[in-house]
Amino acid sequence: MFHVERARRWTELLTAGASELGVMLTDRQVTELFVYGRELNRWNEKINLTAIRQDKEVAVKHFLDSLACSKALVPIYDHSLLDIGTGAGFPGLPLKILHPELDLTLLEPSLKKTAFLRHLIGTLHVRQAVVISKRIQDVCREPQHQGRFAYVVTRALGIVQVLPFIQPILGKRGRLILCRAKPLDDRMDLCGLRKTKELTYDLPYGYGKRVLTILEPATSL
Repeated sequence: MFHVERARRWTELLTAGASELGVMLTDRQVTELFVYGRELNRWNEKINLTAIRQDKEVAVKHFLDSLACSKALVPIYDHSLLDIGTGAGFPGLPLKILHPELDLTLLEPSLKKTAFLRHLIGTLHVRQAVVISKRIQDVCREPQHQGRFAYVVTRALGIVQVLPFIQPILGKRGRLILCRAKPLDDRMDLCGLRKTKELTYDLPYGYGKRVLTILEPATSL
């Protein structure tokens, strides 16, 4: 249960940590992230949404690391974003809270996790957010998703698990954003994409370094 002191500490962790990343949160966004954390904690007692349970680690490794992905969205030229293997909603839902204009699709095959995501979307009254209980291998073949997304992001899946399925769903000026612990090996076959940028940043409170690897269609040259 999120008691008053725990809630205050959680809010301080998010606000100060986001500021360290160069992300300024409004009072409403802080409140929504707090509700998110509270519901994640409650549901984690019943089903295994995330192996990380300690408040500070959850705040940094899930919420703040997700907010840091916004560095790869600037400038936002189109609002459609697909989060592959989103799990408990990371990084897609924190990004949606930060950028309400995003048209968000959360892709997660686990029915238990998608039940949580739908509950959370309803609790937060999030608009333009859809949850799909499928794998990327299936979604990439569906006509309604062809060339649809300006941004595709993943934290949970390895690059070899997603690269072969990205080109059909990515728009001509689209970006694949990979949330990684280290830079990409330049010798890797990128399946028709090209690396355009890598952004390195430090997680707040000494939790280590992270890298955002940005890939775009090679034909956009």
